Amino acid sequence: MFPNKINIYGTGTIGSRGQIVIPAKARNELKIKPNEEFIFFGHGPVIHLVKAHQLDKILDQMTQKFSQGMNKIKQMRKKM
Repeated sequence: MFPNKINIYGTGTIGSRGQIVIPAKARNELKIKPNEEFIFFGHGPVIHLVKAHQLDKILDQMTQKFSQGMNKIKQMRKKM
């Protein structure tokens, strides 16, 4: 599994009680365990699921990338 690659695992169905069945291949590759908590994000028709215990790590990485981008913009402006 590659971190920046999009994997397609198959389809799932939402039951009448709102439960989603995650395909076995996804559960195995992503090491999803029963009763594991997820955070749901959405924009437009897209829903993202993030393991709740990994949210801090993901937010830290996003913040770091954002800061790097802002520093590059500041450096570019100084050169102008």
